[in-house]
Amino acid sequence: MFDFANIAGGALVGALLAWILMLWVKVFVKEVYATAPENSAKISFDSNSKNIPDWGIIAVMTITAAVIAWWRQWNPEFFSDIILVTALAGVALIDRKTMLIEGRLIALAIILRLCWLLYFAPQDILNSLSGLLIGAGLLFFVGFLYETFRHRQGLGEGDAAVLGLIGMWVGWQGLGAVLLIAAVTGIIIGGISLLKNREKNQEFTTLLQTQIPFAPYLCLAGLTVYLLQETGYRNFVLGFDYF
Repeated sequence: MFDFANIAGGALVGALLAWILMLWVKVFVKEVYATAPENSAKISFDSNSKNIPDWGIIAVMTITAAVIAWWRQWNPEFFSDIILVTALAGVALIDRKTMLIEGRLIALAIILRLCWLLYFAPQDILNSLSGLLIGAGLLFFVGFLYETFRHRQGLGEGDAAVLGLIGMWVGWQGLGAVLLIAAVTGIIIGGISLLKNREKNQEFTTLLQTQIPFAPYLCLAGLTVYLLQETGYRNFVLGFDYF
């Protein structure tokens, strides 16, 4: 009975957060196209594919929150987990639709994470801030080098902020695994999507220049590494840093 109460409560929280998140995403997308109508045609190939319906996203968020509540038994880690899941889901959805990163969502998640750490785990603040700064700085530096030598943007500046956000949960030690998983999934899933949406007679070199949203793969990798760390596979994850 107690477990049922945990699951039901978590599901209610997840459904509420999902509903708020979907409103946030819709408002942001409207703002983008209202303020820059000339960029309305600049959408990712993912936007041309079959979009996930709102009810599907709400259902996934509801189930995810229920599982986390059952797993965490409503201890403080539940609130930290739900902040991460909600923030990364919003970032991924917005980037997939607009090729932009919602900085306000990332800033809110960072503030909430800091507040949680100050109250529940002040001993982890240094490691969390190190993950934030190293993650953001690392991806920004990689993008800077790419743009310097290739004379075109390879990574969006917002991607660095996303990796920094993830670093607040996985620490700087987990960033190597996050980047590796994001790169591999991006190449595989992104490559398949590119081929599926390839225009007739489109040259392969032109196809390779198509921009794809990288944040969804970072978000997926971040959640994967965080769950591995929290479920006892920390040594496995840290092994990527010495690969």
